[in-house]
Amino acid sequence: MKLIHTCIRVYDLEKSLDFYVNKLGFELKRKFELPGADATLAYVSPPGQDYEIELTYNHGRGFAYTVGNGYAHMAIEVDDIDKVYQDWSAKGVFFRKPPGKIGSGSRIAFALDPDGYNLELIGRK
Repeated sequence: MKLIHTCIRVYDLEKSLDFYVNKLGFELKRKFELPGADATLAYVSPPGQDYEIELTYNHGRGFAYTVGNGYAHMAIEVDDIDKVYQDWSAKGVFFRKPPGKIGSGSRIAFALDPDGYNLELIGRK
């Protein structure tokens, strides 16, 4: 068994691609229209990794979705949390919690993507 991707719905696909690719440095693996579903899918992942985030944009649905209250965050392990925090902040990424220590000795920070999804950075020096 292998976990391959997580799907999140987005309001503005180009804004989300700019965030994940240009600001966070993820790679755009593929982008295509989903026949019969009136949707565009884009798959992004951190460089050199197989696991992907599926960004799904539903065209013309005319409905709002909400980030569910059961969703907490996607976690991204980084080598140097302070450097990533500085780099992403300089690119306009909003952090709702800057890097800080937790009980295990790890350092974490929380950023928000354009749709309000939490991204947890974990630095384990």
